Amino acid sequence: MTDTSFQSGATRSGELETILEWEGRLDNARIREVLGVKSVWASRLIAELVERLGTRVRRPQKHGPLIAAGASSRKKGSPDEYLRLLATSPEGLAGQSLVHDARVDMTSVAPPVFAAVRYAAQSGTGLQIVYRSMSTPEGQTRLVFPHALVRAPRRWHMRAWCNSREAFRDFVLARIDGVQAAPVAAPRHPKDDKAWHHLVDLTVVPHPSLTSAQQALIAAEYFPGARARRLRVREALAPYILQDLRVAIDPVREQPPAYQLLLAPASSAAHFKAGGRV
Repeated sequence: MTDTSFQSGATRSGELETILEWEGRLDNARIREVLGVKSVWASRLIAELVERLGTRVRRPQKHGPLIAAGASSRKKGSPDEYLRLLATSPEGLAGQSLVHDARVDMTSVAPPVFAAVRYAAQSGTGLQIVYRSMSTPEGQTRLVFPHALVRAPRRWHMRAWCNSREAFRDFVLARIDGVQAAPVAAPRHPKDDKAWHHLVDLTVVPHPSLTSAQQALIAAEYFPGARARRLRVREALAPYILQDLRVAIDPVREQPPAYQLLLAPASSAAHFKAGGRV
């Protein structure tokens, strides 16, 4: 009988490599716990890993756990991939008392709003929305034509052509009070959104107001082996990224300890202040 929980061998093998990389060891019981497969499939997956990873793993005992040999595919990186895998495993995060995700999701989006935006973006049609902004907190009716949904670090946005502003703008989904389909074709094509399609390089460095020792510490934390880090991002999303990373744009006004990183002048930071947000 085929174990229906066992899917693509390549996919499973990749997931197990992630577990092995971040936990340092992997055995039959752990594979069954994470992937929800039976013992026989867990044994086959271990054999596949041994064959594929070669000297990157060792197994001191015949039926013992696989041990990462230290030759990781990356020197450093984010454990987020590992956390996402655990969160979607049959057991979820149960039993993972050593790993805590302290991030708070403040998202407050009505599913009908999200669905309407997604459909409009997919079909190239419009939406009549009641939108509340800082300039019009009581709400204002707008005709918009979305072309993308954006999961910014703190909130969900849509990128859309705004008829009243005659420009591509960003709209916070949680600020949409009412939405109604407007089955008319968008007056502008998504490819006309230059700020969306234009990629910019943001060069991030330690804040110069830090001591030399502190700058070395920050560099080792955020870009080990280098003095700076270059981020290639969509121009329209640059302000959100800088805000989330708490990267100072004005080194005089934005000082440590609140800001420990600085956007290098070559990145033309002033250009991102205007943005297209409402």
